[in-house]
Amino acid sequence: LQYSPTYSTPCGHLPFGMIGAFVPYVAKLHRSYQSNDIVDRLNYQYTATMVMVCAIMLAGTQYVGKPIQCWVPAQFTGAWEKYAETYCFIKGSYFLPDDAEIDSDFIKRDEEVIGYYQWVPLMLAFQAFCFYFPSLIWRSMNFNTGINVKAILESAAKIKKRVDLSSRQGQVRAAASHINEALEMQRDLAVRKLELVRKYKRSGGYLSVLYIITKFLYVLNIFLQFAIFSTFLDLKSSFWGFNILSDLIQGREWEETGNFPRVTMCDFNVRVLGAMHRWTVQCVLMINMFTEKIYVFLWFWFLLVGVISLLSLVYWLVALVIGSSQKEYVAKYLRCAGAIHSEPNRDDDKTVSGFVHHFLTADGVFLCRLIQTNGGDLLTGEILFELFALYKKTKADIEEDKPIETSFDSPDSSATLPR
Repeated sequence: LQYSPTYSTPCGHLPFGMIGAFVPYVAKLHRSYQSNDIVDRLNYQYTATMVMVCAIMLAGTQYVGKPIQCWVPAQFTGAWEKYAETYCFIKGSYFLPDDAEIDSDFIKRDEEVIGYYQWVPLMLAFQAFCFYFPSLIWRSMNFNTGINVKAILESAAKIKKRVDLSSRQGQVRAAASHINEALEMQRDLAVRKLELVRKYKRSGGYLSVLYIITKFLYVLNIFLQFAIFSTFLDLKSSFWGFNILSDLIQGREWEETGNFPRVTMCDFNVRVLGAMHRWTVQCVLMINMFTEKIYVFLWFWFLLVGVISLLSLVYWLVALVIGSSQKEYVAKYLRCAGAIHSEPNRDDDKTVSGFVHHFLTADGVFLCRLIQTNGGDLLTGEILFELFALYKKTKADIEEDKPIETSFDSPDSSATLPR
């Protein structure tokens, strides 16, 4: 016998080898610093995954289980019964209340056929992709700015791992230098075919505008989702979710409302010896029991995500478009770090304005906000303090070079130029 170490748990003992086998997979679940905020991840990661899981679950019910069962006449053999169920599931069926009689007009019956449930898994998969699509736009286009957003955030993340003061300060300087070089590279690489793109890159606002567009796409996607609900499910009301909830509270089930009916009717024709026989059978759609719960939950979930996404869009519009908001955001951290007076004077105000508008620009402020979102206020304050010191040093170096530039303009002072 070979000894195997174990861990004690409330449920018993787990062998060490079993735990070691799951460690690599658990490590992958650890979220690295992302080039977005929690609202973006709520859309493209959590919601898209949730919708995709629902699609896979319903697809399994359809193609592995038995989504429909029909009550057929006694003379039907097993093969006939299977044919009738398959035909009714593919063609679709129509809802008929228990107290209503079947309409003798076959055309009207065909017009009332419900055929969406066959396509529910595919439609849910498409909806999941719609939630993920804006993140593809953001990830594929933010590299064109000359700024590797994720690399900057990962560089900032290394600061939190430093415990001793000296190594932490060194890592802060490295992260600040990384941001400074990225912003300078963005201005240097601002050569593109589109004049509008080139303009925003030179002004340091291309990344911010791209992120605002991505936020707008998340909000637009929510409207698209509700349009899909209305068209795909043939909903009569824009407040369908609240109507369903009201029906459940009042005790009105699907037998009265016809929403996701469990029992339906199906018509099909069978040709026997040249003669056409029309059959009407009653079927049970077990899949609608799951489909109803999923769609009601998703309707309210999409509404919640839409409200949060809209508020996030407004927040980022104010944060990245309004210059005074950017200045106040940076000044707040500089005051806390002691870089400027607690009650800024005129010189502080002028210096901070130059730092925000000419050194950081809108994209620099955007990067700082992402660092705050992922790493917290302390990390953001340290990096802004180092960037502000770098800005003042650069500004002082430029001012010291002014006399040299003046002597260069004068023919008599050429001897004073450094060789």
